[in-house]
Amino acid sequence: MALVIWIAIIKILIFYIYIYVDDSFSFQRKEEMEMYALYHKLLLCNICKLLRLWDHLGVPHEERKQIFGEELPIIGFDVDPNILHVRMSDELRLDLISSIQAFAIQGTHRSLRDFQCLAGHLNWALNVYPLLCPGLSALYAKTAGKLEQRALIWVNRDVI
Repeated sequence: MALVIWIAIIKILIFYIYIYVDDSFSFQRKEEMEMYALYHKLLLCNICKLLRLWDHLGVPHEERKQIFGEELPIIGFDVDPNILHVRMSDELRLDLISSIQAFAIQGTHRSLRDFQCLAGHLNWALNVYPLLCPGLSALYAKTAGKLEQRALIWVNRDVI
């Protein structure tokens, strides 16, 4: 995908295109629309150029994933490209808080897998809440060198 994005930016001259893992996104004025024949609908010019490149290269894509608007869902966050603001929805934020509260009970023990699941959830949330990093560091330190998924690990004060 990195090579495809390089072609899009350097050769096709699609401006303001970004990539995160296997999601690519862009922004431009909503007045700059054109018809994309395969989907029979108006899309932003940047999206149409990228889709035509993908068609030419044989890269599969789905209509439902070609979205645009005032606020975009990108890797589970609500992104407003107009004011450069990223936020986690109230529902997802409450889910994160609930996961942390259910996990962080001193004197209990959890499996390595539980530690890793919470670490993954926190790592994702760091995109919006970088101040959670100390909590993630404590989880990583507690699980360092452990391999057995079912092994129980004590939840200590540092983790809490």
